[in-house]
Amino acid sequence: MRLPRCNAAGAPFLLLAPALTALLALVFYLLLGGYFVLQPGVALKAPDSPFMLLPQHDPQVVSVTGAPLPQIYYDHNVVTPTELEEALHKVRKTGSLIIKADRLAPYDLLVKIMTIGVHCGFTVVLATGTPPAS
Repeated sequence: MRLPRCNAAGAPFLLLAPALTALLALVFYLLLGGYFVLQPGVALKAPDSPFMLLPQHDPQVVSVTGAPLPQIYYDHNVVTPTELEEALHKVRKTGSLIIKADRLAPYDLLVKIMTIGVHCGFTVVLATGTPPAS
């Protein structure tokens, strides 16, 4: 006795469901993966400090690279201090300005950025790393 097979009823959908699931998982991973990165592409070694920074709600982040050629990064672009001040005035937000500075960043440049942040109405915070466990 031969039993009839039902090939046409659901065969394409059985292959489509796992592929669609994998595609949706990849899309969610890519969407959420970039959300937690503050400034992509700028590698900094922040100084160690035992003080912890509380979570900030929607902060503005400025990155400063170290010697030999210090640069300021804001909103994924290299800016000068005057361009940074203009950009922060355009934002017109009260909140936190987090400065991620390299260990070799010039002190006078950091003070200049902190002064700009205070004049624009932000609370200025320096980001640091956690000290190594001993």
